Amino acid sequence: MKKNIKTIAIVGGGPCGCALATLLNRKGFKVAVFYIAKRPEIIVGESLVPAIVPMLRELGIEDEVKSYSTYKPGASVWVSKDEEATSPFAIGGGALPSYAYNVPRVKFDKTLFDLALREGVQFFEQVAKIEKTGKGDELKLSDDTISGINDFFKGQPDLIVDASGRSRTISRLLDIPTKAGERRDIALFSHMTGTEKIEPYNIHLHRLEKGWAWRIPHLDRTSVGVVIHPKHLEEYGSTKEERYDNYLKSEPTLQKFTGKGKRETSVMQYDNYQLISQQMYGTNWVLTGDAGGFLDPIFSSGLFLAIKGAFRLSQIIGDGTNPDYKRYQKEQLRELEVWQRLVDTWYDGSLFTLFKVGQDRMDTALGRFLGPQFQKHLTRIFSGEAVYVGYSRRFLNFVTGSMLSLMKVGRLHNRDIKDLEIK
Repeated sequence: MKKNIKTIAIVGGGPCGCALATLLNRKGFKVAVFYIAKRPEIIVGESLVPAIVPMLRELGIEDEVKSYSTYKPGASVWVSKDEEATSPFAIGGGALPSYAYNVPRVKFDKTLFDLALREGVQFFEQVAKIEKTGKGDELKLSDDTISGINDFFKGQPDLIVDASGRSRTISRLLDIPTKAGERRDIALFSHMTGTEKIEPYNIHLHRLEKGWAWRIPHLDRTSVGVVIHPKHLEEYGSTKEERYDNYLKSEPTLQKFTGKGKRETSVMQYDNYQLISQQMYGTNWVLTGDAGGFLDPIFSSGLFLAIKGAFRLSQIIGDGTNPDYKRYQKEQLRELEVWQRLVDTWYDGSLFTLFKVGQDRMDTALGRFLGPQFQKHLTRIFSGEAVYVGYSRRFLNFVTGSMLSLMKVGRLHNRDIKDLEIK
């Protein structure tokens, strides 16, 4: 990697790019962000986790975010339309705040953009065209791009950061190998009014007959999303709107909670889940946020990981004289791997089976002993802390793996895990 970094081009003006730009600008780097102003009507990633709150405080924006968001004290998981398990974040204990926020993403993203702008970051509303120089994996901004920004960097920037999200600009250009998750689901979501009221404003996650769903309460509407394998969608229509509307009408759980609702937005679709680049840096470039890897929306980790990645990359760059990108890559790949394992416990039925086992065994000595531990460490999945506390990580690995394989509790045994998989 190039040493003595002083100038940095960030490709992407989303939360990750803006947070990184702000942090680097505070350190005295000459930073420019390339962005396209057009944004979707609504954006996935509306439910924050408590682990992001300390970063909002460090950036100095928590009060602004609070002003337009709903206070989120916990998470509720539904095994069926009548079986709910609610976990207030306070039960998880640990060092994190006992709350988070559900945010309208357009406002949240603008808060981070405006912060960077106020603090002196230079923004260029144009595509940053990146080219190979012909020297290994070294990259450069095209001559047209340099000209379009009036030679802002006085030549080429010392470092190019890809924060382009799922566009994955550099990974596509260099054909970087990727690791894909097993799921190939499609997420469809909209904002609705008139649905069943959610109070307190927890995120609600539902296991469905086909796929799963989320309900995220905002101040004046509810975000309702369904995540479903594409093989199931064709029977519901040919357009995303038809498929979404018809699926909500046909699914008993969604009928119960959204039957009287009205869709107030268009339907948004996301269908490129669980993809991780296996190389995060090169001669004069580095990936961060979704451009490096993205997982699944189930535990609301996406926005947290993106902004956390920005903070970590800022620390790695340091004063620009000796960035340890190898360490950064190792940390990012490890973190994504651990989160992926937690995501897998949702889809393979382990978490649901654990919930049912807990119900059946709470009247036993073992159940009374393990019950509080289950709730504490499962809650830490939804707060964002489970990955970073060694004991929580080991406990969850045990109870969703070896323990479930050994337990024979009435009708609940190994094949019931299969029955509770997300189809």
